[in-house]
Amino acid sequence: MQGLVDQIAQDHLKRVQIKEDFLAAACPFHKGGQEAHPSFWINRTTGKWGCFACSAGGSGLKWLLKELGISSVSINAQLDEAERYAKKTEKIRKLRAEVKSRKDFKGDFILPDALLGVFDFLPLDLVDQGFSKELLRAHDIGYDRRYERITFPIRDLFGNLIGISGRATLVGDEPKYKVYNGRRNIDGKEVLGELGEWYPGYSNEGVRNHLWRMDKCYEDLFNATDGQLIIVEGYKAALWLAQLGWTETVALMGARMSPIQERIIRTLGAEVFVLLDNNRAGREGAWSICQRLAVSSFKVYRCRYPSHKHEDTQPDDLEDEELEEVLCTAQRVGSKKGRENVRRKRLRRLGRKSRRRQQFKPKRDR
Repeated sequence: MQGLVDQIAQDHLKRVQIKEDFLAAACPFHKGGQEAHPSFWINRTTGKWGCFACSAGGSGLKWLLKELGISSVSINAQLDEAERYAKKTEKIRKLRAEVKSRKDFKGDFILPDALLGVFDFLPLDLVDQGFSKELLRAHDIGYDRRYERITFPIRDLFGNLIGISGRATLVGDEPKYKVYNGRRNIDGKEVLGELGEWYPGYSNEGVRNHLWRMDKCYEDLFNATDGQLIIVEGYKAALWLAQLGWTETVALMGARMSPIQERIIRTLGAEVFVLLDNNRAGREGAWSICQRLAVSSFKVYRCRYPSHKHEDTQPDDLEDEELEEVLCTAQRVGSKKGRENVRRKRLRRLGRKSRRRQQFKPKRDR
């Protein structure tokens, strides 16, 4: 009822102020609705309404709309539309509250954003590979001069900084990717980790249970009725797709999907396109993810690389046209007709529409 009352008030009243149980607004029945201090009220639970100044009042929303001079046909149509919107809003509100209450969706250790100032250097390696400076700054990608690594901030879906991953730039530096820690073990001896100088008690445990870039697309996907999500393995792949306009892309930070990552994806109810690396681990991981997600009510598509691409191919190795072809020919997993090769018209929402494409464009000139 509250969502219905709020929608009606927003459509027909001025200076609306929504409180917990009541809604206040400028009274439409005196002073031409131009009161300095709103005196009109509506009970958000019952729909009863009245005015403290002119004593107008009634017991329902239909009565109010009729008093405002709206026809019966229009009243019924508006109430039906407002009720549908209110039900949708209430469902989203309840689901949003459930998501916020989930402790496993939040990081165990929240780091201050000011820490990223330590790595506030442009990673020239990525610029040379065609990534735009604007894109890198928008994602707070930096460079760690001490360890010679490109830094990728890791955030939970609420935007909290929960970790920093470093990608090696020197040949032979292993592992290629590592999530920084407060302490680390070297030859059985515990020493300060990469973040130990500032946060020796920090632990990176559980950081990989989150999805990289989910904080940037969760809100839009959550509210969308036809959302479509692309899942890739690594940071660079997610960045590349975002630069090409496929903005609703997240990275697993590996070839496996954790149970927490799976639960986060399920809360969206979006169609899912799984595009992992073309090596054996990526192919096996993609198949496993598709099988796990396909049991849900939403559709899951497995993306395949062109046959001429070698096993080391990653999404960030694909040109714009190649990437669109891979997504358009994705194979449905778990449908009654079995896996089908589909060039789906609905895929245009995923990236072809200009509204889906942001200002980031691929820069190939070097």
